Amino acid sequence: MNKGLCKRLVYWLLITLAVLALPACGKSREASGPDPVVTAAAQTPAPEQSEPAEATAPACEDVVNPNQTYSYEQMMADALALSEQYPDLVQLGSIGKSVEGRELLLIRLGTGPKKLLLLGAHHAREYITATFLMETADEYARAAVTGSAYGDYDLAALLKEVTVYIVPMVNPDGVNLVQNGVETVRNPEKVKAMRMLKSSYSEWKANINGVDLNRQYPCHWDVKASNTDVPSSEMYKGTVPATEPEVKAVMALCNSHDFELAASFHTKGEVIYWADSGTEEAIAADAAIAQSLADVTGYKLMPVSEDPAVYGAGFENWFRQEFKRPGFCVELTPSDKSSAPHDDTQFDALVWKRSKYIGALLMLQASG
Repeated sequence: MNKGLCKRLVYWLLITLAVLALPACGKSREASGPDPVVTAAAQTPAPEQSEPAEATAPACEDVVNPNQTYSYEQMMADALALSEQYPDLVQLGSIGKSVEGRELLLIRLGTGPKKLLLLGAHHAREYITATFLMETADEYARAAVTGSAYGDYDLAALLKEVTVYIVPMVNPDGVNLVQNGVETVRNPEKVKAMRMLKSSYSEWKANINGVDLNRQYPCHWDVKASNTDVPSSEMYKGTVPATEPEVKAVMALCNSHDFELAASFHTKGEVIYWADSGTEEAIAADAAIAQSLADVTGYKLMPVSEDPAVYGAGFENWFRQEFKRPGFCVELTPSDKSSAPHDDTQFDALVWKRSKYIGALLMLQASG
């Protein structure tokens, strides 16, 4: 067994042992740990009380640290910790595997019959969107279990009406390339042979096959404009639609669940794309929900997308076309005229300050 594999096995074993040692949030001590030691003092009858003591909200650990370069490995460890801490509220699964064999993590948050879909990191360099979705899961679960107020939203009630399906990182292979460099991919020479449209691998956008995943969906794919016709760091739409395993997995998920609405998160714009000329008239709720998103975030609403050569082959456009349900593309962060990832230590200021209520608002819309 090689040293790298041994290190990875030890790493995951330590994480698993650490997570198993955590008590489930909201569970009694008897359910989550050993019986307490009974001392003589503890056996002395307590004085009678005229009224029962008020119940205190359970203490819940803050699992996700969003102010860091958020890797696939950190995401998987945090997801496991969330499922252990909130076993009645968080379930884990996989929608498939990436090109390099990484599980495409699915987090189900909530127990409600209505379903909402949230997707992050279609684009490799935009991995801060995965951070956003993991922080959303962590904050919302804690608020629901502790009964804490969350702005104007009752998350405990909403999560009984809606189950949020979260795929935080659609493109984990690309994220690994951006964060760790080309020598860490399975086939470095193959990636090095692809066309580079930016100056460094930290600006990579495509999946590890050099296909831009948000130009791969079968929605006006044939007329989608592209400035490259070979596998590239970005913009290449592939030879036909839906060739990539990550896109196939997302489509299969959508086809197997009745999602009330869906949103895909990107970066650098602080704008909301909400409608296109192909489906604008067919989806009555789009405009009202989009305006609510703009109100709660301060993001700019973009005009209805008119040209299929521009909007074609994107996830949200395909979702609207296929299901005649609201689908949104939300660009979370301010534009900085750069293709490089943001400073991850500035997550709160760049992302969370304006976006923390997005999930709650979309849950409220889905519940209706």
